[in-house]
Amino acid sequence: MSPEEVLTLLAPWLEGPFTLEEARERYGPLVEKALKARVLKPVPTRFGEVLVPSGKGRRALGLTRFYTPRPSTLEDLIAIRREVERLQGQGYRLVAFERRRRPLALLEKEGEKVLVVAAVGEGKAGGRDLVRQVDRVVVLVPEPGWATGRGRQVEVRAVWT
Repeated sequence: MSPEEVLTLLAPWLEGPFTLEEARERYGPLVEKALKARVLKPVPTRFGEVLVPSGKGRRALGLTRFYTPRPSTLEDLIAIRREVERLQGQGYRLVAFERRRRPLALLEKEGEKVLVVAAVGEGKAGGRDLVRQVDRVVVLVPEPGWATGRGRQVEVRAVWT
């Protein structure tokens, strides 16, 4: 299998992450081909199985083969991706998306900056330095009533798991 074919099979990870169900809806037979070629593998989370690169897929991306993301990090990434898609539907433009150190996304519309962070899994929400630079923060949590803000609009959206 050529490197180009492997990268094509990695699309659900590079554009996601997606649950297995979401990936099958968006990518159809490509998902089954990626699973059969062992380029992607499912990791169980509270959202269902999430597709991540297997050892072969990680090698194609230039990463070490011996790592699988934690389910809590994948849950945060799924929640953030879904919120980003919702905000993009309202006309926001994605400025930055961080998936490695601490999952977060920064969007902008007409000068208003929105930071989307998640506390769905057990990981840490976004850093204080970023919160000071945005106009609005969307915190995705499993249950409402978790976050408070000082002088900034903080939205809390429940993400049912």
